[in-house]
Amino acid sequence: MADILIRHLKQKGSEHSALDMLVNQWGFDEKLIPKALQTVGSLFPHYSRHDESHSKQILINIERLLGDSIDLLTATDTWLLLEAAYWHDIGMVVPQDDIEAALLQPAFQQYIDNICNAPNHELHRFVMNFDPLDVSKCFKGADNPMDAVDKFRQLMAEWFRQQHAERSERIVQAPWNNAGISSPRTELIPARLFKLLGRICEIHGMPFSELLPNGLPFKEAGLAQEDCHPRFVACLLRMGDLLDLDDNRFCPVMERIAGRNRSNISKAHKDKHAGVYHLRIDRERIEISAECETIDGYLETFKWFDWLKQEIQDQIANWQDIVPNRSLGLLPTLGSITVRLKGELQVLKEGQRPQFSVDGAKAIELLQGNNLYSTKFTCVRELLQNSIDATLLRLWLIEEKNKLPEDWISPFSSGVKKILKSAQVIVELTEVPDLVGANTGKTDWVLKIIDQGTGISRSDLEYMLRIGGSQLNTQRQNKINTMPEWMKPSGAFGIGFQSVFLICEEVSLTTKSIFTNETLQVTMHNPTGKKEGLVLIKLLENDITRAHGTVIEIRMQLEKFAQSWSISLTDKTSIASKIIQSMDPVLDTSFPYEAAQLADQIKIFSVQSPLLIKARLITAEKSFDVVTDADLNTEPSDEWCFVKTKNGHEVAISYQLTGIGWHPHNSLNTWYRGQSFEYKGLRLAYACVKVNLMSGKAGAWLSANRENLASNVEEELDGTILSALEEKIRKDISGTDTTKLLNNNNSPEYSLFLEAMALNYREPWVALAKEVEGSWLDLNVPNKSGKFRDYFNKNSWILGEIPSHGEPLMVGCDLLVDQAWGGSLLLIILNQWLKGTGNTVQALEPLVPGDEQSEITTTPENIMTKHAKDAAKYRLRYQLKKEPQPSYSNAALATRLAGILRQAHGNLRVTLNFDDLSWSKLFLKKDTLVRATSLFPVFPRDANFVLLPYLYIGFTQGTENQIQCTPEQLDALSKWVLPNLVTPTTVADIRKCYDELVQYIDNEIMKPSSHHWEFWKNARGLR
Repeated sequence: MADILIRHLKQKGSEHSALDMLVNQWGFDEKLIPKALQTVGSLFPHYSRHDESHSKQILINIERLLGDSIDLLTATDTWLLLEAAYWHDIGMVVPQDDIEAALLQPAFQQYIDNICNAPNHELHRFVMNFDPLDVSKCFKGADNPMDAVDKFRQLMAEWFRQQHAERSERIVQAPWNNAGISSPRTELIPARLFKLLGRICEIHGMPFSELLPNGLPFKEAGLAQEDCHPRFVACLLRMGDLLDLDDNRFCPVMERIAGRNRSNISKAHKDKHAGVYHLRIDRERIEISAECETIDGYLETFKWFDWLKQEIQDQIANWQDIVPNRSLGLLPTLGSITVRLKGELQVLKEGQRPQFSVDGAKAIELLQGNNLYSTKFTCVRELLQNSIDATLLRLWLIEEKNKLPEDWISPFSSGVKKILKSAQVIVELTEVPDLVGANTGKTDWVLKIIDQGTGISRSDLEYMLRIGGSQLNTQRQNKINTMPEWMKPSGAFGIGFQSVFLICEEVSLTTKSIFTNETLQVTMHNPTGKKEGLVLIKLLENDITRAHGTVIEIRMQLEKFAQSWSISLTDKTSIASKIIQSMDPVLDTSFPYEAAQLADQIKIFSVQSPLLIKARLITAEKSFDVVTDADLNTEPSDEWCFVKTKNGHEVAISYQLTGIGWHPHNSLNTWYRGQSFEYKGLRLAYACVKVNLMSGKAGAWLSANRENLASNVEEELDGTILSALEEKIRKDISGTDTTKLLNNNNSPEYSLFLEAMALNYREPWVALAKEVEGSWLDLNVPNKSGKFRDYFNKNSWILGEIPSHGEPLMVGCDLLVDQAWGGSLLLIILNQWLKGTGNTVQALEPLVPGDEQSEITTTPENIMTKHAKDAAKYRLRYQLKKEPQPSYSNAALATRLAGILRQAHGNLRVTLNFDDLSWSKLFLKKDTLVRATSLFPVFPRDANFVLLPYLYIGFTQGTENQIQCTPEQLDALSKWVLPNLVTPTTVADIRKCYDELVQYIDNEIMKPSSHHWEFWKNARGLR
């Protein structure tokens, strides 16, 4: 108990009636505040004690530090000390209303984002799924309900711990309103003193630099004729708090409440306190010794001791501006402050965790040298992206209030388009031939990028110099978080701004910050170069005529006359192609192919950029507009649709129907916030689709160089694209003012496209296809007169596929259709035919001209021809009739049974629809889920399926059979199908049926096939 200070206050209070008011106020607070502090454990059970025992120990430590000098304290100073010791942690008392309010604060979301950006944080998995507005997502990152409670409590405890000093200041000013504490506030004690008390409490959690010179006054009028000394009181509070280190700070009861899953930092703090075995605090000396059992406890103790040493050093250095009078003496001398590890554990360097670390320069050197980017000039995208991001942020900060919130939903709204057109980025790539001698084979070039963005402050520059550091710039991130998702920066990729050193040794920036209004001239050197990443920063005179923004200048050396070059034969628009086409190998003195490559990277970036990029390539002899009007995205914005997809992403999407006769090289073009990346995962037939992902960070979607999709996000991207495309299609089909699809010639093309989508992706495309069902039949048949509908009017006709390159042309067909895009047109035709009443389809064996019934691959031939003919003998024909017929011929069945192995990229089983009821004992129920491939692509609606007894082996070892059907496999298969059969039976009966089916297929289907029997016999291991 702090009896000495309390007794001193009472003694001083008896000397003057006005001072007695301080005694009375303390009498109330001494009883009220501890009751409030008892609730700290409800949110902070995993913390050391922050109740009355902590407050009392602080006062005892202060009494030890002051000794007999306590008698020199004024009553007001004594009162401030007593009150501050009790009030300083009152910010850890957190009413439920404060928790609910915190969840909705933008700053709290930034706190969540910071943890999301720290994958090793203990709460990372929890917060990655945490959404305070959606209770169904709140606790997905927890393993069980108790884990959810613990994680949520730890999350909120850390949030309020960071703010507790500031909260304490507010509660001291209005204890009833902010925390329900009925501590009296009357005019008998000036509100000014309570403001000082609140500030003292707040200062205890701040750096020492906040204390001096203007954080707290040296002297202030107290009550009666006394003065008080807030700065002195605050320093004593800070010392008393830091010295509460004894081994009884943790309460065993609260540890039980917190449970075994306490955070690692909590366990480290317990080890810190438990390890203290020597503690001396008095007027002459402070000594502390500790022995910790864990590395984390050792490091936390070492850190705490460093804080204590620094605090004492800061106070001693400023003691004359702190202590009220010299009679109070000096702080005690700092004696031995040591911590060691207990037992056999060792550290390599005092106070540092033994761990692997990464040498920054070596890391950059490795990244620069591992072909991270497809070309060294790809890094220019980073510079352009920075300029775009900074300009978009400035436009948002300036224009946000000038538009309605709904205007900002899409980049295609008329108001936003006008804003985006008001800013541009200017790029100049200029040859400076006189700076390098002619005998070097090189010439100097200067790349200059000028933007109208936010500029770069000194604080921004600090983060910019670190790889990935932009995500840690919380001040800037807080502003970014207010932006529409589509407008936000994409996040750093690769090695960030430092990627520019792939093409140069030095970068110069001249920048004026919109936030600080300061103008900086910055010169950066290559981290792996001679100057080891030196950065020179010069503060320029403030020129009000200089616009905000940044000018980047890069000087590099490029080949004067390229010795080698390559270009696509189809490339007609690139700068490189123009340079090549205009080059005279004899008369020209320069051939700046490398500069043209760099210019092309700028051009690629510009095509889908949200802002206009005006770029010029200026050689010693001529100049080019790098970006022309023809290069830019000239599609009207109503062709693009901005969609928030079902899985929560924002996407800009457009498409163009291509019909049957034209297959684009790539039916899907993908961008991430305007920057193209390659993705060929989705199969989209009869349309060219453009997708621009406008949400999420680059690292979540793309590889480090932004040129390819990141691993494990294919399914997410597929769902995003299909959802956005569905939304756009629905809008167009239902539109009456724009497309009028159901009333014009677009309907057949839409019908074909939707049928293909329904075939590949089922719902909702099946329902969409029904809205224009059958319209595709009015399309003209390629390379023939008439329409597809003409064939559907026939009673009988045969359909086949146009062969691939090198395959012999199939004969015996009335119509051959292109097999590209996975043969979707053939399947669309077959499915459409089967929709007709009484219509049937029969699979027929292939016929090859000149050798219809002979073995195709027996004669000697080159490998390519042999492969083509082998492929031809597995390609089926289909007979379409308006009368009953078998689903397949025996020869077609043999073809498929042998040919299915060609499409096996792993082990597989197959199902077969049987018209013959003699196999009814093996018919599967309609709702049976089986991981097997249907042997034929189309079948009658009422078809009965049997799971065939064969296991096709995609990758064989040695002499292993490619088509297996062992007794053990048949036994296991019989047991599996038993509960899934239409007709109940026994395992023995099933096994018998399978034996008969094997004999039937081997002897009656495969053996008569001259084309496939030898292959089947060998693959099955038959004699």
